[in-house]
Amino acid sequence: MTEQRPRQRSFAPRSRQGCLTCRRRRKRCDQQEPKCGACVRLNLVCEWQEQRQIVKRTVEPSPREEDSTSPETEAAVTCPNPLRTAIDPWENLPHDGVAEAKHLLQYYIEAFVPSISVATTRSSFYTALYIPMAAQSERMLNAILALSSAQLARRASDPVRAHHLREVSSRRQAKCLQFLRPRLAPNGMPLKGLPLRDLCEMVGVTLMLVGLDALNGNKTPDWLVQLQSARATLDMLYQQNNMISWEILDCLRRHFTYYDVMASLMAGVTRSPRAPLQRTLTHAHSPGNGLCIDPLMGISDQLCSLVCRIQLVSTPTPAFPHFSKAHFDVLERDIQNWSYENPLLAPDIETPLALDLIALAEAYRKAALIQLYRTSEVHRLLIPALASQVMQCISRIPLGSPAESSLLYPMFLAGAELTTEKDIAMCFERLTAIQKRNRYENIANLRDVLQEIWTDVLNGLPKRDWEDVLRELGWSFSLA
Repeated sequence: MTEQRPRQRSFAPRSRQGCLTCRRRRKRCDQQEPKCGACVRLNLVCEWQEQRQIVKRTVEPSPREEDSTSPETEAAVTCPNPLRTAIDPWENLPHDGVAEAKHLLQYYIEAFVPSISVATTRSSFYTALYIPMAAQSERMLNAILALSSAQLARRASDPVRAHHLREVSSRRQAKCLQFLRPRLAPNGMPLKGLPLRDLCEMVGVTLMLVGLDALNGNKTPDWLVQLQSARATLDMLYQQNNMISWEILDCLRRHFTYYDVMASLMAGVTRSPRAPLQRTLTHAHSPGNGLCIDPLMGISDQLCSLVCRIQLVSTPTPAFPHFSKAHFDVLERDIQNWSYENPLLAPDIETPLALDLIALAEAYRKAALIQLYRTSEVHRLLIPALASQVMQCISRIPLGSPAESSLLYPMFLAGAELTTEKDIAMCFERLTAIQKRNRYENIANLRDVLQEIWTDVLNGLPKRDWEDVLRELGWSFSLA
């Protein structure tokens, strides 16, 4: 067999005459004004560059006119406000609070969401659900602005501007907690009798705060407590599913499932209580409804639901010793036989990205088997080969692809098994590139844990298990 070479990514030529939105996203633009077709289809703000005007002075200014500039105007030109001048146009924050909130909301739609999404589609809950929620409720708006300002603070080149954005994020996060606390019992569970609108917003806001913890690099198990609260609230919604649209339920379910995968990975480290949902989180999108490409899981939605069940294998029941073995066999078979719909048939997805999503799905499948086999001493021997296969799948995804944003789960499980300097260097460089793209601090945490393992391996010492490293450090973080 001939050696397969990594696929070279071919990007669409960047439009020089199209709208600013398409030019930032490096997409083709049909140049239809006032809104191009791509922005209409994806519900984006379509911005156009103002026409430049060349004005000729016909009269030379007199010395008196040249010196007539007011001190205030001269100060504004020579000493600009540090919150107004920046190389990155997103850093040019307005002074007015309302205008600043609008600016951060626009940043969320046009920069934040694309930076963390494997694909920009109509089924993205970040825009299809949370933006309409924010238009009707300040609660979701606070969560959105807390996230967007936190990420923008990490992009800011000016320390004063970065500090201001962090303060904005903290204030918005505090408002989110003020909304949640009166609606939760002392054990973190939602109170009974809450309106459906409150329950929906509680789930969405809580999941956005879990994402904020990942962005800020939180190493405490607080995010697991928040996720447990979202789990119970989502279960309340499923009990009243005849009174709420399936589209809303499915968006919340998909967002929760992605974080629950990360929680299942940390279950053996924190030993925090994770009661199973009382009702099964069924999929609202059947094959007849068309392919649903999730912004975080891509085409791996159903696979991630299987991963969430691995916790049942890792916590055996003494009264039923054969239950875990049977459940292991069923999960192994379901993961191996799992099939996904072809993203090449999706109308909103270009062919190169569709191939990246397939590679991402296969990387998730192999990583899921690694996580499952870690619960069995017999199957642990299969893990090194699976780790190599994960890295091969990742190598098929070009640098800069949107699919990179969800590589942390397979990269962590595979990276902890690497033994050669070449593979370790490749993994390290890829993680660095991903963090440069989405600015999430949890990537630095992940890299620190892996470096603890890699240092011993490269020095000829026995390889340490990543769960032991996390326990020694006292860390628990999300790979979202």
